[in-house]
Amino acid sequence: ASSSNNNHQTDGIHTLLAERMAEGGGALCNDQNGLCLGYEGSIEASKSGIYTSIVKVAGLLDNTIDGSSTSSSAKSNNMKKENNEVPLISIQTEQATLLVKEYGGRTFVFRVPAMDESAGGRDS
Repeated sequence: ASSSNNNHQTDGIHTLLAERMAEGGGALCNDQNGLCLGYEGSIEASKSGIYTSIVKVAGLLDNTIDGSSTSSSAKSNNMKKENNEVPLISIQTEQATLLVKEYGGRTFVFRVPAMDESAGGRDS
């Protein structure tokens, strides 16, 4: 019975993802050098290297709890290695939101289309 339930849940996830892709959603995965390993949906794979660059630059930002900066870049790099904090970047336009995050040396980008006016949430 558990196997049947898992198959039903998996089918539901695939259906939901297919609906989002049809609405203009997309996903992309890069290697550590910005080479696109694969993509699906409405996302520009030709810009894959830019997403990896954005993640690398964002990782250089000060992520200490109190906002204090460190005195040397070597000290900063050691802190990043200890904390393993990688920021989640959100890029919002009128058409969509891009969520960019690094996991295990790979950059993942998810494109979420903006809600259109017919779906509610915006006044004319």
